[in-house]
Amino acid sequence: MIANPAVVLNPGAGAGVGLIHALALGGVPIATLSRNWPPILGQFSRHPVLRGSYRPASETLVDGLRALAERFEGRGVLFPGTDLDLETLMLARDRLADRYVIPENPAIGDKIFEKNWQYGIAEQVDVATPLHCFFEGGTSPAVDGYRYPMIVKPSTRGATAGDWVFRLKIVNDRSELDAVLQEIERDHPGREFQVAENIPGEPDHLYTVGAYSNADGKVLRTYTGRKLSQYPYHHGVASLAESIEIPDDVVAGAVRLLERMKFFGISQVEYKLDDRDGRYKLIEVNGRSWLWVKLAAFSGVNLPLIQYYDLTGDSRLDAEIASAQRYDRFYMHDLHVLLNDNPVEKARLEEVSRSKECVRANQQAGDALLNLVYGVGVVARRARAALNPQSALGGQWVRSKATDAVRESVRSVRQ
Repeated sequence: MIANPAVVLNPGAGAGVGLIHALALGGVPIATLSRNWPPILGQFSRHPVLRGSYRPASETLVDGLRALAERFEGRGVLFPGTDLDLETLMLARDRLADRYVIPENPAIGDKIFEKNWQYGIAEQVDVATPLHCFFEGGTSPAVDGYRYPMIVKPSTRGATAGDWVFRLKIVNDRSELDAVLQEIERDHPGREFQVAENIPGEPDHLYTVGAYSNADGKVLRTYTGRKLSQYPYHHGVASLAESIEIPDDVVAGAVRLLERMKFFGISQVEYKLDDRDGRYKLIEVNGRSWLWVKLAAFSGVNLPLIQYYDLTGDSRLDAEIASAQRYDRFYMHDLHVLLNDNPVEKARLEEVSRSKECVRANQQAGDALLNLVYGVGVVARRARAALNPQSALGGQWVRSKATDAVRESVRSVRQ
């Protein structure tokens, strides 16, 4: 029977598979817990030595974790890859803490999902933010003096708030803003939203400081990188990214922000470079492993492994923290690149490929079954996009029976 496994939750394409591949670099015992249907890509990886499942229609993630704990010794270290799973862990801490280490600070709780809380802390530690304000559905935001275009988005992600809401909307003039405000008043009265100036610039203006903070809120290690492209292209998730140096004061600002929060766990502090004044401005803090955390690990900064070593008292922690970051790696989510079919993105891919080695989001040499399943999935998704071009656009929360069941599971835990 294995002991003290790293437990990756619902290891889907991107963050979940990336966590598995990052942890496998250290040879630590990996377990996965996944919903039973539809299948999740990480279930097909060769690296996990223990696999569990649960039925979202009748069981919660917590039920699955309690059952999985009967199959190993010691305490598992949890690695959530989605906001829903992270929120579930927050809500169920008392039921899980005897068998699992939960890397989140209960004093923060679900405030980590709230832009108003994040931006308030940023102001305290002198981290720049875009011009912004918050408002509730049914009220009018004070945007006099703001420049168009502007972004309107929920203050808390729809995934964690438990409702269906747009991810973001871009408005180019007052009439478009008024139309969005009317929609919000009709469909989301009382819900909190943020409106902010849309900082101009391509996806390659989006920079990341990834970090691991220990249980005392001290940042032990940081990683730096940036997006090169994203899906959808103007506002989406990474399709191409690279490891790159960014100014020391920007990294120091991220450290100040996380340490003032007393954050615990892996995080992504995302900035956008504003060419109008040359400042890096906070977009958001992602309070868990982000989509391309695998690139950090394969660039010498293995944040998942650092978290595991720290929380299990492993003697290899200091050496892992001291590992130097490499800047000769880039990340590619090839499905996103295919769906974008964007000439600018293709040119960036060709350029970065000349000088850096590719780290693929969902494939790994030797992980044969996972590679095969992923390849079949890519073919199926491209066929669906060809038959229904709207399905390739992205940018909205997609409703399905599976996600409805997972949301209902979270509601059950909350109750």
